[in-house]
Amino acid sequence: MEKNNLYCYLKCYILPPMKATPDNTIDIFNYFDYREYLQAVYRWKKEHEKGFSHRSFSREAGISSPNYLHRVLNGERSLSESYLEKFCNALKLSRNECQYFSKLVQFNNESDSSKKESLLRALLSLRYRRGIHRISDKKLQFFSKWYYPVIRELAAVLDFGDDYNLLARSCIPRITAQQAGNAVGYLTKNGFLELNENGKFVRTEPVLSSGNEVRSLILRKYHRQTLLQSIDALDTIEPENRDVSSLTLSVSKKTYIAMKKEIQDFRKRLLQMARNDANPEMVCLAGFQLLPRSRVHSRKQQQDRRR
Repeated sequence: MEKNNLYCYLKCYILPPMKATPDNTIDIFNYFDYREYLQAVYRWKKEHEKGFSHRSFSREAGISSPNYLHRVLNGERSLSESYLEKFCNALKLSRNECQYFSKLVQFNNESDSSKKESLLRALLSLRYRRGIHRISDKKLQFFSKWYYPVIRELAAVLDFGDDYNLLARSCIPRITAQQAGNAVGYLTKNGFLELNENGKFVRTEPVLSSGNEVRSLILRKYHRQTLLQSIDALDTIEPENRDVSSLTLSVSKKTYIAMKKEIQDFRKRLLQMARNDANPEMVCLAGFQLLPRSRVHSRKQQQDRRR
């Protein structure tokens, strides 16, 4: 497992296994993606209910199109909110399950990141009220504050005892002692840090369970925080202690993909350097951005436009 960098945490995410409740039906509260839930239900019904099909489900839901469920499952179309009640009836969901399913569909269909964050909080709240507030829900908060990953690394490097003022002063930008203490409490409670036999903090490698959309939503917020801090760093960190540069280039799509691969390989080399460092003294952030600044215009397209 790669350590000492943001990217090692990305690799800690795995998709949750398909779980069944004691009566062998699929539990919707295990899911953050309504398509995954519907696919699990379809597989279970196909195996246990004779004659079950896309057509029979549509008939039971009162939907005229026999292929509607098939198209939703294949990602050919999104589930319309106008069909929510029909799906809830066909799935025989309880009131609380219908409420969760409705929020789940809204969450997956929403494109605005701030609205998605609000819907994610609503989903986690519904899971909590049902009494299944899993440890993985709390672990999702890891990237909610920029300094959680920093404190995780710093606590293993700095012998701060219980001096949270020292830990807070060691962060750039500086945080409060209370924030540092809360961060250590969160990280130890949720398995990101632990005390060894010598009373020193060491990093652990917890596994976080979430769907891809949940993961990307939390990480987008984290990346926004770190990018904003990078802007401030231009004025607050001395030039000899930072390296910030940018290039604007014209390249082919093939070269663009090759450049992306080069950055990925370089990132792995940095991770290997950190892994081999026997005497870490500080925490740093290595950020890489490779973004298109124009649309793709092939030679053929340009020639066709001139004709």
